[in-house]
Parts: sequence; C-alpha cells; structure tokens
Amino acid sequence: MSRRRRLENLVSEIEERDAALTTALANVRGQTIEVDIPDELGVVEVSGAGRLERIEIDLENLPYTTAQTLSENLLEAIVAAEEHAQELRQQALAASRPR
Repeated sequence: MSRRRRLENLVSEIEERDAALTTALANVRGQTIEVDIPDELGVVEVSGAGRLERIEIDLENLPYTTAQTLSENLLEAIVAAEEHAQELRQQALAASRPR
C-alpha cells in the first residue's frame, strides 16, 4: 500500500472517530438526569451537559423540613445529578476511543 493511501486511510479513520465522538457527546448532552431530593422533597433535573435545568419542590412535604435540611438535601441532589451527567459524558468518551 502506498504512503499516500495509508495517510488517506488514517485521515478517514480519524474523521470517523471524530464523528462518532461528536454524535455520542451530542446524545449525552441531549439527555436529562432527574434525581430525587432526599426526604421526598422534590426533584432536580440536570442536562447531560451538567447544567441545572429544573428544581421542583414538593410543597406537601415542605412543612416537615427546615431550611437547613432543605438546602443540604437540595445540594446533595444537585451534586448527585451533576456527577451522573459527568459519568455519562466519560462513558461516551471511553466508548468512542479506539481499542
């Protein structure tokens, strides 16, 4: 095989891997991750990119908590959702790498 043909094959392979990575990351970013706020206080939603999209507080359970507990539980849920989004992005990166 000529040197030129090997280089063309290499460029083609790189372009295919780049397209696969771009598609995988776009799919992850398009996902939403929902995590329950502890003590049944509601739900947080984070995009696959890790951006906070929504916080929904369960108003029926709100009177049974304190501001301190609510803030701690809310932070816990947001961090968990962001970490899950990060894991999904890492999985997409790992899956698109050559073996």
